[in-house]
Amino acid sequence: MKKLLLISFLMVLGWNVSAQTQTLRGRIVDKESRQALVGAKVTITTIGKDSGLSATTDAQGDYQLNEVSVGRHNLLITLDKYQDLVLQNIIITSGKEVILNLDMSEEIKSFIGGGVKSAKKSQPNNQNALVSARLFTVDETDRFAGSRGDPARMASNFAGVQGADDSRNDIVVRGNSPQGVLWRLEGADIPNPNHFAIPGTTGGPVSIINNKILGNSDFFTGAFPAEYGNSTAGVFDLKLRNGNNKKHEYSTQFGFLGWDLLAEGPLSKKNKSSFLVTYRYSTLAMFEKMNIKIGTDAVPAYQDASFKLNFPLGKKCNLNFFGIGGTSKINIMISDQKQSSGELYGDDDRDQEFGSSMGVVGSAFVWNMNSKSYFRAVVTKTHQQVTAVHHLVFRHNTDTLQEDGKTIYKFALDSLVKNLDYRFRINTTGANLFVNTKINPGTSLRYGLNLTSYNFRFRDSARNFDYMDTANYWKWFTRWNSDGNALLLMPYVQMKWQAAKKLNVSAGVTAQMFAISDKASGMSHTSIKYFQPRLGLRYQINKLQSLNFGFGVHSQIQPAYTYYYILPGNKNPHNINMGMTTSKHYILGYDRVIGKDKRFKVETYYQQLSDIPVEKRSSSFSLANTGSGFSRFFPDSLQNTGTGYNYGVEFSLEKSFTKGYFYLVSVSLFDAKYKGSDNVVRNSDFNTNYAMNGLFAKEWNVSKRGVLSVGGKLTLAGARRYSPMDTLASRREREYIEQDTLKNTLRFGKSYSRFDLRISYKINAKKVTHEFAIDLVNATNRKNILKYSYTGESPNYKEEYQLGFLPLFYYKLDF
Repeated sequence: MKKLLLISFLMVLGWNVSAQTQTLRGRIVDKESRQALVGAKVTITTIGKDSGLSATTDAQGDYQLNEVSVGRHNLLITLDKYQDLVLQNIIITSGKEVILNLDMSEEIKSFIGGGVKSAKKSQPNNQNALVSARLFTVDETDRFAGSRGDPARMASNFAGVQGADDSRNDIVVRGNSPQGVLWRLEGADIPNPNHFAIPGTTGGPVSIINNKILGNSDFFTGAFPAEYGNSTAGVFDLKLRNGNNKKHEYSTQFGFLGWDLLAEGPLSKKNKSSFLVTYRYSTLAMFEKMNIKIGTDAVPAYQDASFKLNFPLGKKCNLNFFGIGGTSKINIMISDQKQSSGELYGDDDRDQEFGSSMGVVGSAFVWNMNSKSYFRAVVTKTHQQVTAVHHLVFRHNTDTLQEDGKTIYKFALDSLVKNLDYRFRINTTGANLFVNTKINPGTSLRYGLNLTSYNFRFRDSARNFDYMDTANYWKWFTRWNSDGNALLLMPYVQMKWQAAKKLNVSAGVTAQMFAISDKASGMSHTSIKYFQPRLGLRYQINKLQSLNFGFGVHSQIQPAYTYYYILPGNKNPHNINMGMTTSKHYILGYDRVIGKDKRFKVETYYQQLSDIPVEKRSSSFSLANTGSGFSRFFPDSLQNTGTGYNYGVEFSLEKSFTKGYFYLVSVSLFDAKYKGSDNVVRNSDFNTNYAMNGLFAKEWNVSKRGVLSVGGKLTLAGARRYSPMDTLASRREREYIEQDTLKNTLRFGKSYSRFDLRISYKINAKKVTHEFAIDLVNATNRKNILKYSYTGESPNYKEEYQLGFLPLFYYKLDF
């Protein structure tokens, strides 16, 4: 009987005693001209029976390697007059074909030593990026402990980057506000791609982006090329992969964060067109619909989807359609609770209904104009909406008990009073156009235009809690009531060339114009940044060492809703005349390859911030401190006179995945200061002074088809800063109000520390791959203080903590 059960289990898994193989194929093009490369040889260099297995690209640049053994493989790609390309750790599984599209750079004869072998892993897709840029892979979003398949959480492992809040994926890049981060998809700027997004932020608790649809993408932390505008901190430049154009493949994954499905395959094998589509639904919401109790009534419900349709149009053109989108909602119904072990007031004094939605649809067209140039155009439509309704809960205590050392309050509901109702919506139409020309093997030119048209609708009303305002106490007042439009225009030109035998230069310039208007009042404003140069230099000392330098002037518009806020007693927006924030980046770095699989890198930087909106009246307020968390802010009259600066040094040591393991150690030492309208230099909200990450992962081949992986991550950071409470003002507003003159003068008592552990097991069965994984986030259950919040009982504030121990699991099936 036991043998029968074992055989049945192995049959379900698709187990087969024979060694499993898979197909590896793709297309190779010139990096600058996008022309197909004929005759490129792709060779497996991994030691073993596949060593020496090779294929050569045909007239369309396509290659195919059949019956490649499952596991990790290294590749060498060679072509006469082109730099050799070395790829490491290409993961081959039995469940899906591996489609690896590559680009190669033409060899520059004047460079010492001739052709240069380049490790693809750390070099960004964008060849104009010579400093503070890194390519990241889908494998990294899964492999890094605590990343949860999320590009933003994965990026927080890199030097100069840290998370702002464990419960969200906002990231702080070199001490800057998270709102300075730009998200791009397929070359187009997109709104915040996260569930439960708050206006003015770029992060959220759960990413809408499904990492299974991503191709290799770029992440920038400073002095980025001229084609990236409207950002002062960092850029995610995400690429979507094409679906398999020869065979249908599927994937499903069930875990704590959701149940998702993926399908891909050919639309026409003759024309090589393909489709790729994904869908995910919240696991907790699914349990709720099945009446399965999960321990809380505040269930986060979300769903998201993505797609890409790709159509080659002959030998010179390609057209694709793509999209991502999601909806989310959560209802925290305090009025339904009959007892609580927490406070009766403060955060527990109201019912909260919150919802958000986001969507992007677009199309990209590529035309190979001739053997040297190509044209690319991307057009998009985006949508983002956030809604919230709050009701104050009035109840009385009926009994108080002591259970297991905790005080349990029992109470009865008296009444509900509506106190907040808001709906913010932003729609955009965008276009990104450019022409890229390869002038010669060492020189390329790119020029283009980014254009975004905005349509806004902001509605918000709230009840006045200020009992000192006797005339308006408990009355409704309007904070937002606007319909508006805006236009953002960014032309640019970028050139990369080899200035000397050992010196590569990337230089460009962009301009930025932003025009905004309010429909009802007729108010409008236009701000222009005419000249924003960008420069990158890389000096190759020898084949193992290089120096790099970067400089860039960057600017960014303000969060859209801040332009339209209406001060109490007014009828029109009072901040429509705000200009753009400016940041100048200076970077100096050193890069060294150590042996065959290690890389050491150090970068030092200085960032000068100016034109930051601060209040016209004397205060410590600055928009440099906003952009994270779950709260909006309500600005007084603002002017662009604030300043700030960030400086620091970053170290990273990385071992690529060889001999069955990898590690990454990053250390960031920095200082981030700002100045409000009171002319006092203060620490910014994000100035923790240091952040350190240590990651590792080890793999064991349990059998010919089984792979066990164990990985961990240790994060350390300085204690967060906070301000003493203005008790009287907090009681009046029923929320934590800071003492303005003592802004960020205090720090929480202990530094931040968190250890994550990830364990996974992968089975390569016949034409099927199974993967079981568990992520133990904050495995030691460390209590890291996030902030203080208001409560109605003395001393009127309480500590709120970052995320506690959170076990996340998933099972994935590829077939």
